[in-house]
Amino acid sequence: MAPGTEAHQVPRTRPVWLLALPAAVLVLVALCLRAPFTAVGPLLGELGNELSLSTGALAVVTALPLVCFGLVSPFAPALAVRFGVHRAVLLGVVALTVGILLRLAGAPGLYVGTALLTGGIAVANVLLPAAARAEYGNRSALVLGVITASMAASASIGAGLAQPLAGAAGSALAGLLLWGVPVVAALVAMAALTRARRDLPRPAAAPQGARTAVLRDRVALAVTLFFGLQSLSFYTMLTWLADVLEAESGVSPVAAGGLLALAAALGLPASLVVPPLAARRPGQQGWVLLGTLPVLAAITGLLVAPAAAPLLWVLLFGLGTGSAFPLAMTLILQRTRDVAQTGRLSAAAQSVGYLLAATGPLGVGLLHEATDTWAPGLVLLLVVVLAQLAVGLAAARPRLVGAEV
Repeated sequence: MAPGTEAHQVPRTRPVWLLALPAAVLVLVALCLRAPFTAVGPLLGELGNELSLSTGALAVVTALPLVCFGLVSPFAPALAVRFGVHRAVLLGVVALTVGILLRLAGAPGLYVGTALLTGGIAVANVLLPAAARAEYGNRSALVLGVITASMAASASIGAGLAQPLAGAAGSALAGLLLWGVPVVAALVAMAALTRARRDLPRPAAAPQGARTAVLRDRVALAVTLFFGLQSLSFYTMLTWLADVLEAESGVSPVAAGGLLALAAALGLPASLVVPPLAARRPGQQGWVLLGTLPVLAAITGLLVAPAAAPLLWVLLFGLGTGSAFPLAMTLILQRTRDVAQTGRLSAAAQSVGYLLAATGPLGVGLLHEATDTWAPGLVLLLVVVLAQLAVGLAAARPRLVGAEV
């Protein structure tokens, strides 16, 4: 590793639980990085009634997270250079906490709070792989797997518990506030870890022109596009799969919501398995196939025979998208040389990736509105996943990004 980016070395004589403590803190932070915004979708109707918001105004709330991810992610490595990786992650959790509180302030608070909390999430998204590498060095793939599994669990829990929490709290806004409880716990834990790591060297500053170098480096560009295209297919699924199942497969609204939660939940076991196994080999082409072929089969099934086996199509969709995200995170780790470069590539991939992903739900939704059928949107998604397969195979080749990235 480059000077100033070495992993923190914990003496081997320390107990296993002490070695695992930093990983537990990072996993706790990861558990807070999806639920605060995936809980919004199931509550859109209630939020519209409580705040007198139109459908168009509510659509902006659902688009804000992906846009904020894309806009804020490029600045995360600079925060790490200025404050250190751990302290920058802590700042992200602080922003997440404040954003959750702001959502209580009516309609303006909902927009401002959502933008602030997703900005904080973006910083943590980018820097958690770098924090894991700083803690565990070349042994960080397993930790990264648990982190991505926690994100998948957070997405599923947020969607599944949104209605019960809103009912228990008495309103949709109060239900969203309850997600502040685990976030405060993560804030305290991350603050303690940051204090313990206050003497760690900060990552080296990016080489001149490093941001634009991503677009010139074939490996970095392939990893970035793979991250973006898999994000597009996942968030399109998260937004519209339930509606597709209701309209095309004849599934009830309750069953469609349950199937969507099942598809999202499949990312949890995939995240535990994919990173440590994919990191064992120089190339990851087989894992790219696992992350794309099931999605292609699912989309084809929804196009050709949507009512024949809706459960199978959902399982295939969830398996593919659930495997692709941890694989994308693993490729960021495997294709970089040190902590600083991991953070920079993570920022580039997530910035471009989430801005690209924001076009998926919008594009499929507009096609459905224009044609009154889901088939054109599914065909578009099929093309996207084919492109994901092509760039994924390029990103999976055993090469490192250039030193200038």
